[in-house]
Parts: sequence; structure tokens; C-alpha cells
Amino acid sequence: MAQPAFFDQYPDFDYDHVSPIEEEFERLADMQGWTKGSREWEIKRNECLLAEFTLQFGSIVINGELQAWQDLCQELGIRGNLPSKTKCKKALRKVHVNLLDLIDDRRAHRTPHLFPSARALADYTNEHKRFFPLDEAKEDSLKKILLRPIRRRRGPRQF
Repeated sequence: MAQPAFFDQYPDFDYDHVSPIEEEFERLADMQGWTKGSREWEIKRNECLLAEFTLQFGSIVINGELQAWQDLCQELGIRGNLPSKTKCKKALRKVHVNLLDLIDDRRAHRTPHLFPSARALADYTNEHKRFFPLDEAKEDSLKKILLRPIRRRRGPRQF
């Protein structure tokens, strides 16, 4: 698997393509001396997660090919006749999956964990603090389709 462009900026970092992306970022942040929660740490974390998302889902986000949409539907357990991107998008709107987990599941070649409801997804996301960068999430249709509004238990609304 290719290395996300984000990590290319740090040639001394020993990148592990199967470890969870946030663990890899935390290792890099420690190496670089970025303080968790600082503005620099947040900016770099967002850059890292977005680069990984693009690496994992670029064929959908960039090219928008029907086959890529169909493959994602199949990966997320959606069966049936999906002859168009519109049908794929409609089917994906019913799926509840944490985007960071989806990235990690792809990295580790695991079947994605799906939640039975948006509420179950929200509870999990809050409990494990697995939030995807909200500001960037609205920029492409795949993120918009897969994201669910989630209110942090202590803080501003996130997705």
C-alpha cells in the first residue's frame, strides 16, 4: 500500500501502513514534539486524516467511477441491484459507520463494523473519541453521505 502524501513530508518517520491511522499520527506527533490538542497538532491531525481518506477512497472522491461506488457498497454489506451512482449513494445514506474505523479497517483488510443506528454510532464515536475533521468533511459527496451529525458530550457539534 502506498504511503499517504502527508507522511512523505517526514522521511525519518518509519510509517506502518497497517497500524491504525491515529496511532501512526500520534507516533509522528511525539517525534515532532507537537503537543496534543494544540493548534498545530489539530491542523496536522486533520491533514493526516484527510490524506489517508484520499488514499483509501480517492477513486470515489476524485474520479467518481460507478465501479468504485459499487465496490464500496459491497464492502459495506449493501447487496442488490445498484446500476447507478445515484442508487449507490441512496443505499449508502442508510449505512452507519465511523469514518476513522472505516479507514483503519481498510488499512488492516478487515470487514468494516456497521452500527444499527445513528444513535449507536454517536455513542461509540463519543465513547472512543473517533471524530473525523468536520470542516473538511463537507467538501466531497462521499464524506457527506457517510457522515452523521454527532454532538460531543462535552463540546461543540461534530460529525
